Amino acid sequence: MPIVVSHGSALELLRAVPPQVMAFPRVGTPLDLSRISTSPRELAAIDLSVFGIRRAPVHVLVEKTSSRMKAVDVRTHWFGLPVMPEGLLLELAPGVYVAGPELCFVQMARISSLVGAVVLGCELCGCYSHFPEMISGYYERPPLTSVDKIAEAVDALSGLYGLSRAREALRWVCDGARSPMETVLTGELFLPGRHQGLAFARPELNYVVPLDDAAAAVTGTRSCSIDIAWPGVRRGAEYDSLEFHLDPEKDLRRKEALEHMGWTINTIKLDQMADHQELMKAVALFEDEIPRQPGGRHRWGRSPSCISGCSRPRAAAWASNGPSLVCLCRTAR
Repeated sequence: MPIVVSHGSALELLRAVPPQVMAFPRVGTPLDLSRISTSPRELAAIDLSVFGIRRAPVHVLVEKTSSRMKAVDVRTHWFGLPVMPEGLLLELAPGVYVAGPELCFVQMARISSLVGAVVLGCELCGCYSHFPEMISGYYERPPLTSVDKIAEAVDALSGLYGLSRAREALRWVCDGARSPMETVLTGELFLPGRHQGLAFARPELNYVVPLDDAAAAVTGTRSCSIDIAWPGVRRGAEYDSLEFHLDPEKDLRRKEALEHMGWTINTIKLDQMADHQELMKAVALFEDEIPRQPGGRHRWGRSPSCISGCSRPRAAAWASNGPSLVCLCRTAR
């Protein structure tokens, strides 16, 4: 009988190094969940470590009327629909399935905070995966899904309990982030005031600006990309990472080319993101130039500290490592 790996175990596979997930085919037909195995012996016979799933407990999905899989190293999750819609599972091996990125987002959103779900969504729709074993804390890879594909999955799962959290979180997910800190900065700027964001209009991430001949002659390229962009007003914001100034002359040429094309770019440094008052000083340089969401800006009081206890502020809690949130100080590169 088939086994369906889900939730945190599915996320572990999606983040596995080397990134294997793109090699697994999607299941192209609906799956009758009454056929799903609840036998711990059948699960134990599968070496999930070859797929990058090494942590216990292993999370598995069963049909809502099925019995729990009785094993100390297994966590059972009941699925509220009798049939799994097509395209939401990946096939690891014959009879071994795992939740794809869209279904994994829905599952993890239900057990995460809304901000945590947004951060995860930006990772899945972005060009990186968290991987604590690497020095940077993440590695680059092509996007696993997109906001549109997750929205289609949410529609296909209509009637599933807890779907409202995924639907609400998806409103604030953006495609195209290239690092955890880009996601953090996007959250700072885009999330609404009720979620402690600045409520700017939806940006485009890593927006590509074509260059005319004069600008291209300066940079030696035909285009430049901007981390967080509002094309309608030709304004952008970028995270000034530790690697940003490896080639100061190249950075200057890029800045001059973008200014020639009518763009104004503001950079925000780690210490500004880690200090609410300093962040507000940086934002003051462009806040009147970028449209806001209905309701405008939220007037924060004191920012909450980092949950790790190192006195970092609110932004720190937006750098996510799965369902638990970690501090800026562990993800900044």
